[in-house]
Amino acid sequence: MIKTLLTILATRQIIVVKQRAGMKPAKRGNVIKSRRNALKLGLGGTLLVASGRPAFAREKVVIYTGLSEADFNKTVHDEFTRQTGIDVEMLVIPAAGAQVARIRAEKARPRADVVVSQTIPFMQSMVKDGLLLPYKAKAETPEYLQKGYADPDGFWHGWFALTPALFWNTRRFEADPVLQGVKPPATWDDLLNPAFKGKVALPSPQTTAIGYVLLATQVFRLGEQNAWEYERKLNANISQWTASPQLMVTLVEQGEAAVGAGWSSDVLNSKVAHGQALNFVLPPQDAVIVHTAGIIKGGPNPDGAGKYIDFLQTDFAQAANAKMGFRAGLNPDVPPPQGAPPLTSLDTVKYDTDWATANYDRLPKQWARELGQ
Repeated sequence: MIKTLLTILATRQIIVVKQRAGMKPAKRGNVIKSRRNALKLGLGGTLLVASGRPAFAREKVVIYTGLSEADFNKTVHDEFTRQTGIDVEMLVIPAAGAQVARIRAEKARPRADVVVSQTIPFMQSMVKDGLLLPYKAKAETPEYLQKGYADPDGFWHGWFALTPALFWNTRRFEADPVLQGVKPPATWDDLLNPAFKGKVALPSPQTTAIGYVLLATQVFRLGEQNAWEYERKLNANISQWTASPQLMVTLVEQGEAAVGAGWSSDVLNSKVAHGQALNFVLPPQDAVIVHTAGIIKGGPNPDGAGKYIDFLQTDFAQAANAKMGFRAGLNPDVPPPQGAPPLTSLDTVKYDTDWATANYDRLPKQWARELGQ
């Protein structure tokens, strides 16, 4: 029945095109024969009448991403299109919360197929709201699931990881009389050094994913009560809690702050790719945060979205991510980003993702009360 309907619709569309061009409509048998020949040549996929798109339009997937590097996105999307024949339409939404808000706002009529750069707590909140579609990805073996790299129920799919880093402006340490002879921070507790009073910039846990990760990391390494004491002492050294991680990095780049903490990928991009006077360390009791992709429920192209999820977990996409975006692939065979150690070599805190998800609303609100923000 569906095939018959497609044939009838395609036939009518071709007849209309010919009538507009002043041509006589072809006989029905010839139209069907021509359509079968097109299918044999692999061209039938361009007649996307059932999807509501114009005849002869190419298939596409629409993605929402927080990854803004143009060269990286083009490299990955060109290869995906080469392998699948599916075009990619992309909208960059840097803030994780803004991505979720847009997907929620479009719930009745989703415009995108895939969201590709979310931390697990954000993804879990979308699962709770019924915004994501489950999918069994090809790369998600039992071992992959056991490591926490993907959702056992198939709603989110890890493809890279980020780690927080402590970093500093080397020129500021050389030029600032207060900082001359002071060692840069190597541990979380080093951020409490009185010499850093008014010289530290950090991202806010109320508005940024990395800010929340930094706060949760202190809870996991110290216990919650001790973590609040730590945060209050840390606040005395803060020059600014920034609304975005990019602004925090910029403040340290420009020397307006001497020290910061953020994603190691942002620091490596600034240091290696742009030659900024920064240095960094991945401190003991660090966190490894899996970043994920998911299929938006009700999106225009769920089949294409599944292919895109599978592609993100290939060696090609993960190696490109490490090389061009300085983000670590989850496949151990993919080399780490330039200047970064392998994930397996890190000293990490036991980061409880379920707890972090359950307390995602409470913890930033209490942080604001504790610090008077």
